[in-house]
Amino acid sequence: MEDLRLVGLSADGSRLVLQNAAGDSVALPLDERVHAALRGDRSRLGQLQIAIDGQLRPREIQARIRAGQSADEVAAAAGLAVDAVRRFETPILLERTHMAQTAQKVGVRRVTDSVTTPLGELVQSRLDEHGVTGEDLDWDSWRRDDGRWQVILRYATGGRDRTASWTFDPIRRSLEPADEEARWLTEEERAAPPPAAPRTRSSGPRLASVPSAPEVSAAPPLEAAPEPASESEVAAETARPAATPKPRTGSRRASVPSWDEILFGSAPRRDSD
Repeated sequence: MEDLRLVGLSADGSRLVLQNAAGDSVALPLDERVHAALRGDRSRLGQLQIAIDGQLRPREIQARIRAGQSADEVAAAAGLAVDAVRRFETPILLERTHMAQTAQKVGVRRVTDSVTTPLGELVQSRLDEHGVTGEDLDWDSWRRDDGRWQVILRYATGGRDRTASWTFDPIRRSLEPADEEARWLTEEERAAPPPAAPRTRSSGPRLASVPSAPEVSAAPPLEAAPEPASESEVAAETARPAATPKPRTGSRRASVPSWDEILFGSAPRRDSD
């Protein structure tokens, strides 16, 4: 590369006049690229160069990266050097990371839960059972054509690389599982009812259990005791004149019922002669 020496401006001020070692003069147009180079604005200089070469504009490069393409994929599709693409990807990658982090904070309610749990916590609690730590999770996102975002989770377990994705609406702050892996991570299966206890057939009616200690022998069922008499009935009973006893042929005589016998209905006590 030959060094040039700045001589000055052209007469109309639109060009820089440069001179080589042989004394030959060269004119350099003062366009936006020269101004960007003088400011040291390499990003702007690269944008202008891509536009002049008729290749993808910087905004188009960023749109492709926002939609999920990598710098290598964009460079290969546009016929550009990878370094020329990478200078535009940094703010877009930060945007994609931000959307993935925002989605992890959105509450998700499983089938058997009555409250919502942030997506990130729910996924981590599920993967803790399989020994997958937070350091093993790779979250990413990319923008869809409909304006929503696709949130991607990549991790490895059981010797396999796995991927789960959710559709995220940042305006409504809503999440929907987009594949079976995501459904497994965030939707709990409905619990099946426990099996019913086996029913045994009995040959007859079940009897009430009898205390085992102390042992007692079976006794015939007792008749229900009559209702206790009221005080008025007792008074009427005592005021009623006693009937004339019939002559007895034996040695035993009838006794008058006691108070306990009237109240509790026990059999009248017979006195011996």
